[in-house]
Parts: sequence; C-alpha cells; structure tokens
Amino acid sequence: MELKLVVLLLISITALLHTAAAMPSNQVVNCCTRVSNKVNTKMLKRVKSFQMQHDRFCAIKAVLLQIAHHTVCIDPNNAHLQRWMKKHQNKKQNNI
Repeated sequence: MELKLVVLLLISITALLHTAAAMPSNQVVNCCTRVSNKVNTKMLKRVKSFQMQHDRFCAIKAVLLQIAHHTVCIDPNNAHLQRWMKKHQNKKQNNI
C-alpha cells in the first residue's frame, strides 16, 4: 500500500515538473477567458497592435487587439477580423 502511494506521488511530481518546464519561465501569461464576436471598422481603426492567443497555454483561442490602454479579446473565426488581420500584418506581435 505504501509503495503504491510513493509511486503515485513520484508520478505526480514528475508530471508537475514536466508541465512547469514547458511553460515560459521569464514571462507571465495572461489569457482571455472569453471572446467577443463583435468587431467593427471604427474599433479596428484604433488598434495599435494585435496578437494571437493559442490554446497551448490558454484555454481558448483568441485575437488580442491592443486599443489605447486596454486589450479586447475577439473570436479568431470572425471573418471581418480575419480580412483586417491580413491587411495589417505589420501590426502583428508575437503570439501567446
């Protein structure tokens, strides 16, 4: 019984260390927890930069639009946003 507990504990610690090693250690990852599907031309004209949030570190995929002093999380499947991103690749930053 004790041997099973020790083995389970070692497996848990190994999994935890493996997961921690996969995460970037020098940056904090802030993730969108929900996305909006609403995007309009007026909003897109105010975008300073954008980046993709992938589901590798975060629970959902999103496009993060940096507008003035805040970030807006938009559904990456939004057709209007996709067309805008293709035209504005120069504003793209590193992905999360």
